[in-house]
Amino acid sequence: MSERRAGRTGAITAWLFGAAGPAEPRTMAEALGLAEEAPGLQRLRDAEPQRLARVERLHTAAQRAFERRTGEAVCRALEAAVRTAVREAAAAPAGRRGTDRIEAEADAAAQRLAADAALAAGRGLNTGLAFGILLSPVVLVLALLAGKFLPRLFHGAIGCPEELVLMDSLVCFAGGAMGAVFSVIIRLRDAYQLIGPAPGRAGSADVPADPAQLARMMRQEGWYRVVVGWFLATSLFLLISGGILTLLTPPAAPADMCGPGPLSPAGHQALIKAWFFWGSVGFLAGLNERWAYGLVSRGGEPRPGGPAAG
Repeated sequence: MSERRAGRTGAITAWLFGAAGPAEPRTMAEALGLAEEAPGLQRLRDAEPQRLARVERLHTAAQRAFERRTGEAVCRALEAAVRTAVREAAAAPAGRRGTDRIEAEADAAAQRLAADAALAAGRGLNTGLAFGILLSPVVLVLALLAGKFLPRLFHGAIGCPEELVLMDSLVCFAGGAMGAVFSVIIRLRDAYQLIGPAPGRAGSADVPADPAQLARMMRQEGWYRVVVGWFLATSLFLLISGGILTLLTPPAAPADMCGPGPLSPAGHQALIKAWFFWGSVGFLAGLNERWAYGLVSRGGEPRPGGPAAG
């Protein structure tokens, strides 16, 4: 039972964070069971240095692929192509059949590794957004409890208008989180937007960024976007409630809904309208998270000093 639970936990961890790659990737010679200076491999390296170097880079990158099965499939295909090329180079040094297969397998490997990196980035971003959404109600509950119990520590209390203001602010806060997530979703047309090379990053265009690192960066970017939505919604709430921004007017003031008796049906309706109003305000504020620079650039625009996202 414990082994099954451990296997299930490992599968979930691999799905979220990627497969654990080897501490020290194998070289192509080690994978083929040959010495680095094996005659056949050396002959192929002398004849096709660029192609073999490209294959070796892709082979190393495949060992740290986000999905284990993708990495294993790419490694097997590249190893088979090199093994065939070594054998044909030994039989007919002038032949190009084996090296042509190396080129074709290298192109296919580059495409599969790019798709693997895009999968890692997309999954990391979705995980970060989900974490931010799940964190929002926790923050809301903590803020509500703080608003209710902190004044008691100072021998004070909050009245009905203050409670309604607090509730309105929390509704606006939640709307900001939803708006930020929606903004990211509608801008992310293609997961390949997320794997563009970072500014100043050196390396071959064939080999994408480390998938595990990319997923980790995008998880951070996901919840960062939700946090930006929180702050934008809170700022807009303060501007409207403080009377600085008069373009939008709340449907009812908290003081008008408070009285000695319980709320009337009209008061309940006004309270519901106020919640819808502040939720919509927060949602609209959260949509503006796109103006905060980050890994997901603004509508496909390049970041300062960096290339376009897609």
